[in-house]
Amino acid sequence: MSRETSVGPMPEPGYSHGEYKKEFVEMSDGIRLVTHVWLPSGKGPWPTILVRNPYVDGEDVRDPSLLQFVEHGYAIVLQECRGRGRSEGVWHPYINERQDGLDTLQWLIVQQWQNGNIGLYGGSYLSFNQWILADVLPKEVKTMYISVMGTDVNRFAYMNGMFRHDIYTSWLLSNSGVDWAGRDLNEVARQAYRIRPPMQMDRQLMGVEASWYRNILANPGSGDDLWNDAEPWCLMKQLPSQVNIPICMVGGWFDIALDTMFEAYFGLRQEIRAISRFVVGPWVHSLAPYGDLDYPGGWVDGPNGGTKAVLEWFNYTLKGQSYTEALGVVHAYEIGENKWKTWGQWPPSKETLTFHLNDHLSLGLKPVEQDSKLSYLYDPDHPVETVGGSGLLSVYGDSEYLPKAASVKQHEPCYREDVISFLSEPLEQDMPIAGQIKAVLHVSSSAEDTAFTVKLIEVFPNGVAYNIADGITSLAYRNGAEKEMVYSPQQRERLTIELWAISWRMKQGSRIRLDVSSSNSPAYHAHPNLPGNWAKQKDVIIANQTLYWGGEFDSHIEFPIYTI
Repeated sequence: MSRETSVGPMPEPGYSHGEYKKEFVEMSDGIRLVTHVWLPSGKGPWPTILVRNPYVDGEDVRDPSLLQFVEHGYAIVLQECRGRGRSEGVWHPYINERQDGLDTLQWLIVQQWQNGNIGLYGGSYLSFNQWILADVLPKEVKTMYISVMGTDVNRFAYMNGMFRHDIYTSWLLSNSGVDWAGRDLNEVARQAYRIRPPMQMDRQLMGVEASWYRNILANPGSGDDLWNDAEPWCLMKQLPSQVNIPICMVGGWFDIALDTMFEAYFGLRQEIRAISRFVVGPWVHSLAPYGDLDYPGGWVDGPNGGTKAVLEWFNYTLKGQSYTEALGVVHAYEIGENKWKTWGQWPPSKETLTFHLNDHLSLGLKPVEQDSKLSYLYDPDHPVETVGGSGLLSVYGDSEYLPKAASVKQHEPCYREDVISFLSEPLEQDMPIAGQIKAVLHVSSSAEDTAFTVKLIEVFPNGVAYNIADGITSLAYRNGAEKEMVYSPQQRERLTIELWAISWRMKQGSRIRLDVSSSNSPAYHAHPNLPGNWAKQKDVIIANQTLYWGGEFDSHIEFPIYTI
């Protein structure tokens, strides 16, 4: 089913601000964490919203959007994470959050000003701080409101063995505590992406080793020990199935965590998913629209993830008020149709429409019988630059150093010698896509390991083109391999690349364009074309890449199409 929605105003506040407390909450190891408490005026106790935040800078931690909840009858608790802000201890990203969160909850549930109805709140890393507690929550915690964060950190950091540089490297730099002496962090990040071997980037650029970052670089495979034996990583993947309370999840079609959020949402047990909700808008990681396309009605507020939506969810789960939005659904913005739709089933249909790579660099509904091939050279020192997509964290404003995120205007077809573009005839009718697009390519390489990329693009009748979705794979981790695989140079391989989920209506008269290449930097690292761990490679080689189609090598694109 689908349903249009509208944005209404925030309800009138019923309370003024009352007492403010600054607590030094002691953890089980004796470290004290600065914890701010804001109470409404009047007599409590109050339903309470807990936020644990590592992004604190300076004395003033007052967040006007967060403190709005005080005016609607909620106690707000904001804690500065270990080693951040004025809290004691040393911050090791991810490592201490579970125990610190549990200790904080044990402190909170005995406070006389809370009434036994607690909600956890916060986006991105702040949502990690919720997820990591999901299996051990005390009965007083009635809900979690999670945005732009999933639970499979390997899938967050890698796609088929290819590291998502612009997420983790840029995040490391911006949270390193290093004084960059006024340098543009985007310029610093661009420098970081080019350092070889990548494993030495932290010491070379920051002067210190970041052990958590190096561990991620050293473990690209989902079957590696880090993700299956070491906490918190091994625990995170199991947590959705351990949730016992309703949760509201909010993500964006161009958000860096979209893939892992879908995985986490459908990892919830069916009875919990039936009382929960997943909202996906035309947004990047900041939960705002971005890029070159317009998204009429793509509001973040109302029922679509903004402050009003958060208030309505907490009113429902912590105060027992009525809730008018559907539960057990994916509530998503359809790009192209520019409407919000509510899906009781996702993906809404299993119908598949296949376009095959054909001669004359075309895409057609029927495969050709004649075998064809085309080769190009891939040079890691001159990678194809990222032009839009979901793999970008650092750039939400125009930068002279790094590309823009989301859906942006694309170059002309075959704009580089190492980019092969296939183009369909104009669509005779709208093509509504909902789900994961799948690319199947037959390829070979002169290298012992390398990468191949795909990008799906809509070319409008006026010739302007915008990216829809993209994907990448190394040969070592081809076809979802959990452990590194051997590849023999010149051996033909069938690659299946599942792109991230999307809801996009391609319009009648538009053309489908597929770009095939071997790099997409800095969204992903530029593969050095050498076997072994990519982050330890100091050298690179040029690879001769070949793409095959037709006959027994039916390279094609499978689109998940829905019908009402």
